[in-house]
Amino acid sequence: MAARDQRRHRDASEARDRAPVEHFERLAREAADPWDYATSEYEQAKYRRTLSYLPAETGRTLELGCSVGVFTAMLAPRASHLTAVDFSPTALARARERLDEAGATNVELLERKLPEGTPGGPFDTIVCAEVLYYWSAELLADGIRRIEAALAPGGTLLAVHWRHPDPRRELTGNDVHRILDERTSLVLDASHTESDYLLDRWCRR
Repeated sequence: MAARDQRRHRDASEARDRAPVEHFERLAREAADPWDYATSEYEQAKYRRTLSYLPAETGRTLELGCSVGVFTAMLAPRASHLTAVDFSPTALARARERLDEAGATNVELLERKLPEGTPGGPFDTIVCAEVLYYWSAELLADGIRRIEAALAPGGTLLAVHWRHPDPRRELTGNDVHRILDERTSLVLDASHTESDYLLDRWCRR
């Protein structure tokens, strides 16, 4: 197969497996907060709920899919060190501006393709908020293995996801949390269900 055809095949396969970075790049270029994370009453209430299920001190913390850094800035004061990952360089630049304004000096931003670029850890806390349903079921299974490998003994994994279908995605939040329940070796120790989202917390014993 010619190199150009191989690239096309690879790009088509990736488009089926995960959301394309170009979509998020365009949104981040068009607005500093494309989803109104900082001003939406729904998002802010969800963030407060998410924080209430996390330890007061989250230690070495990993946030997968940090986007423009609104929740990252809220999480940073609890972490001894926070590694925040996204695959959109423009979103990460937005996040850096926001974190600098907040005076958050303990945050490392990484541009990585996920799940294969998941940092190795160990992390005391891992947060996956509104990110895992952008992957295919196959990639999610791989991501669960990588997340578990990165979680320290006694560590916490917290996942929060919108429940409703989206024609651009293979999985809903319900699907993601069902697959997590089926595949993870971690122990589920807290759950919260809203009409629009699910929140689950697992621990490594």
